[in-house]
Amino acid sequence: MGQIVRQAPSSVNLDSVASAGTTASNPIPANDNRLSFTIQNTGANKVYVRFGAAPVIAGTKYYSFILPPASGVEEGDGGTLTVDHFKGDVWVMTASGTSQIVVTEFIR
Repeated sequence: MGQIVRQAPSSVNLDSVASAGTTASNPIPANDNRLSFTIQNTGANKVYVRFGAAPVIAGTKYYSFILPPASGVEEGDGGTLTVDHFKGDVWVMTASGTSQIVVTEFIR
């Protein structure tokens, strides 16, 4: 007998361009309704990403991912991270300078 597949409806909650710099920022705050999120680095510097707390990139290092820079500003070939089912804060920062990121969050 065939199975019935039900898809949960989703919508875009965040779809914005933000800046990552040497001071950690929280471009995707915690959200219990989040289904997934995507961050893309469209800037010229590496972006360090950490879940739940600000990245630490000096001394003892604490970060979850590094998004490599794009080949040029807004070239679209910089590092991309997509995560499903994480509902906590997402923090970003650079080691030097700033980098532009695109963030998108899907919610139920």
